[in-house]
Amino acid sequence: MDREPITTDEMRSLELNAKYLGISHSLLMQIAGREVARVITDIEEVEGKSITILSGLGGNGGDGIVAARYLDEAGAMVSVFLLGHEKTITNEDTLANWNILKNLQRISISSLKTESEVKSCKAIESADLIVDGLMGFGLHSKLREPLLTAVKMVNKSKAIKFSIDMPTGIDSDTGDIHGDAIIANHTISLHATKIGLTKAQKFAGKNHVVTIGIPREASYTCGPGNLIPFNRPRSSSAKKGDSGRILVIGGSDVYSGAPALTGMAALRTGSDLVSIFAPEPVVPAIREYSPNLMVASMGTQILQPEVVEIALEMVTKNDVVAFGPGLGTHPETEVAVKSLVAKIVESGKPLVLDADGLKAIAFSSVNLNPDTVVLTPHWGELKILLYADIGDSKNMENRIKRATDAAVQYNCVILLKGPVDIIAHPEGNYMLNRTGAPAMTVGGTGDVLTGIIASLLSRGGTAFQAATAGAFLSGLAGELAAHELGDHIVATDCIEMIPAAFSKF
Repeated sequence: MDREPITTDEMRSLELNAKYLGISHSLLMQIAGREVARVITDIEEVEGKSITILSGLGGNGGDGIVAARYLDEAGAMVSVFLLGHEKTITNEDTLANWNILKNLQRISISSLKTESEVKSCKAIESADLIVDGLMGFGLHSKLREPLLTAVKMVNKSKAIKFSIDMPTGIDSDTGDIHGDAIIANHTISLHATKIGLTKAQKFAGKNHVVTIGIPREASYTCGPGNLIPFNRPRSSSAKKGDSGRILVIGGSDVYSGAPALTGMAALRTGSDLVSIFAPEPVVPAIREYSPNLMVASMGTQILQPEVVEIALEMVTKNDVVAFGPGLGTHPETEVAVKSLVAKIVESGKPLVLDADGLKAIAFSSVNLNPDTVVLTPHWGELKILLYADIGDSKNMENRIKRATDAAVQYNCVILLKGPVDIIAHPEGNYMLNRTGAPAMTVGGTGDVLTGIIASLLSRGGTAFQAATAGAFLSGLAGELAAHELGDHIVATDCIEMIPAAFSKF
């Protein structure tokens, strides 16, 4: 099976998104255990052979426990040893499958809770085959006892060794060895090879990649897995500004609400500080929206070229720029936008460009950066960006193609808003987001999306990751608001539901 190696977070994302699509972790575990047994029985004649399965307390251990039933069915003499007390099993599906083994007489089960109990386990030394289901992927620290002793005991055994996903002791991202590692004859990689395995091949033996039932759609449908890079708890030593300083440049002599909504959405998404740089006529109104927003005046009626240098000074003091909400389309504003966008991109600051900002760059030759820049057009704005007849707006294949065309033309990430959002990268990768509700056609929800993406960008992810997670989060917040209020929501209702959307999974 020809799949590119993946990281720990990418695998976790796929599993979560598969669950979001209805494929439970329990089902994946059943398939994984069956596939582990299949590989073993394809390689070795197991009838009458002694097989020792060492299982950890998490999902990897559950895969090994499921495999025990299939290996028993194939005629092997199977013994399963849990490394730790069953009361400390951390995965509910692993516990369920462990309890199944309690009902079976043919499969021997025991718990090895201490280093001395592991050392006295004769089954490790005498086994014909050993299945390593101790850790799998996700190890990033030194092995603790009794796992370290178990690894050493396995390596001393003359048994043929099969590791599930990763030989225990190897970091699944870096390939580093954490204290010691099992030297496997075979590694059975679930769904795809973990990238750390490619850096520690002398421990892997022969690698066998098996499918476990993760649908292809889990790789291109936005889901809770895409929140993983952005939903980690803050450090206890965190200080003000560590979670993001966002600059919103927007507003005009007419529009005050759009930049305020973007800023408040960024705060609710988790940013520490939000500054808004707006024309003088709307500064008082924006200040009235929330005392949490820091508002600075351009000193002009609209964004004009003479304001660009002042704006750039503010850019240097912030982590991400959200540019465009409510700017208007005055010719002087368009000149200022083109100049400012070019200089922001040159500085390397991440940028989310929306609304009137998109129209200003539509006929320019600006070259953006797909690692740091997101444009968020709807279909009408995309037509302006591409300056062409772009065909049927309801045909999904056409929408994907046109979003990708724009990503290539502007060399950035495009988030094409619609009933199904499309996030496109110039390299051809794309994601589809299906969260959202019809009630979100209300004005201001696009400004909320811009604020969410800007906040996520400040946490170090790529533009593609932030746009993908932002689309999912924004749509889900809208769904939650609509669930409570029906078709009577406003943009601020969506903002208030952002924390609930984060905590839903």
